[in-house]
Amino acid sequence: MFYFAWVDVGDAVFGPEHEVEDEDMLSLDLSHKEGELASLAMSVRNPNVGLLAPGRQQWAMLSWLDQSNPTDGAQLLFRGRLVGVPEQPQGNVVTLNFIARPADYDAQKLALAETLKVAPWWDPIWIREDMRDDPDAVIEARTVLYHVDRTSLVVTVSDMLSGEDGLVDFGGAFLSDSLDIAFGSPPVRTVTVEASVTWDQVAAGVVDITPQLLAAFAVAGSGSNHAIRTLTGDGLMLDWPEAEKNIGGGWSWGPCSAVRTDGKAVTQDYATVIMTNGNGQFPIWTIKPALNAAYDVSRPREEVLSFTLEADVQALLTEPGDEEVIAIKVSGNADELVDPADTDHPAGTAPIVDVRRRAYFPTERGLRSLDYLIALARGNILERSRAVDVSFSVPFAQGVDLSCRKNARVVDPRIPGGEATGKITGYSLSASNGLMLASVTIGCSIGKGNTVTTVAGTPVYVDAGYVEDGYQVQAGMTVMPIASEVTYTDFSAIPPVDDGIDFFDMRAVDLVTQITVINPLPTQQAVLSAFKPDLAAAIEALNQVFTEVDLDLKKLTIGRDDPPFKTLYPVTVSQLMVPKTIDLEAA
Repeated sequence: MFYFAWVDVGDAVFGPEHEVEDEDMLSLDLSHKEGELASLAMSVRNPNVGLLAPGRQQWAMLSWLDQSNPTDGAQLLFRGRLVGVPEQPQGNVVTLNFIARPADYDAQKLALAETLKVAPWWDPIWIREDMRDDPDAVIEARTVLYHVDRTSLVVTVSDMLSGEDGLVDFGGAFLSDSLDIAFGSPPVRTVTVEASVTWDQVAAGVVDITPQLLAAFAVAGSGSNHAIRTLTGDGLMLDWPEAEKNIGGGWSWGPCSAVRTDGKAVTQDYATVIMTNGNGQFPIWTIKPALNAAYDVSRPREEVLSFTLEADVQALLTEPGDEEVIAIKVSGNADELVDPADTDHPAGTAPIVDVRRRAYFPTERGLRSLDYLIALARGNILERSRAVDVSFSVPFAQGVDLSCRKNARVVDPRIPGGEATGKITGYSLSASNGLMLASVTIGCSIGKGNTVTTVAGTPVYVDAGYVEDGYQVQAGMTVMPIASEVTYTDFSAIPPVDDGIDFFDMRAVDLVTQITVINPLPTQQAVLSAFKPDLAAAIEALNQVFTEVDLDLKKLTIGRDDPPFKTLYPVTVSQLMVPKTIDLEAA
């Protein structure tokens, strides 16, 4: 027995007051397909009123009382809103069409989508800015579709392979003649992924190269580890570098100074030369130097990660090589503020976190980006792995609890392997001319039902257990981003392709390519000795051998026409293990 009640949009709880017959029903067809809204087409005697007139109730509840179990009470089957003008209004019978779309559908969907923005199923670095709040983009890497309950109108998501609300086991209890097995599109066996990420490596700081300067003077016999010595100190001090002066290659001078200390901190020393025309006594300058080089650079970087994901599925085609291959290409900016804000980053956080980094993908955040890409490729395979549809019909009473959030199982010798289990992809409840039926379609995945495990790998540097996990590279180690389904081989041993500059460890010993003292103190003293007979000539000769420093720093910048530093990460990924809910290879 069916009941039909016109209700207000705000009516939330189904109760006895709704067990009425506001319209004279003649037939009904309630259907629901996966990813769509449930609909109700109901034929009633023409009420000869304007059903869409202002002020009329346009929401309705359809319920059913199983007269074989009347003590269970009426069960709500559908809640929805009248859509469109009733069909064939000029006849004695009109068809009313309803749709189970909640009034706050968009708000529910948006709120739900926000809760789904979690790893590995979400990574905004790969999503266009204008799509990051699109609920459909949020589930792109998931094997789920949005679902609206036909009675509560609550919006959820439901996995395409495994129903969240349990299994309906029909066994062989269905109408034998209704069984239909349909083979859909061949499964996708291969998905190739290429992902490019770019960022500007930005760094600024100061490097103290004073120790290298002092060491060079000491080697030249013109100073110690604390000071430099020269006979031409006045010229050296006048030419001492000035802060902020650009010196090329991404460098400029930082704070620099040269302070004379002879006669104050140290005893005044002289170079005395005995001349025929008078003795020459030349003061040796002792100078305490400070030499700092500053850098402020921005260098374009790019990383390209690629992998191929193969599906572990049964054969559906007799000719190998005919299967479709899906190619996915995505790109993103590692320095875009797409991650949540925190105390230190109120405007948001960049995936690269610190733009001084030389690499992105091998980082913890970069591995999350890889996990998402694997999930995205997985979704493309699993969605198409439901290559067999099994349809059948059962008595109406057995279908009133059907949902596209459930799985169903059916047994019959005509089915390959004798049985099939799959996600309910669609169902309908119909009543017409005394015939009441429920029709069901399930999507069956044709995987092999295998699983995959991880490999611990072999320590590269020291024996296992000597250091904490993660401290050293494990050759051949595999990582499992999605439990029991897929793994990838660790690629952290691939070095960045660049000039080797580590902006987290800027040491002068690595950055000074050469430093030479020109005309150190011993050279100047030798020149004086060569001009012993003539004091004036000795002074003139000394004026030609001023002490100078020739210094080269490692270049930090990239030329305008030079390509950015580009590192390739070819990642080895295992086969994707696909569930087997129908056995096409059964004997």
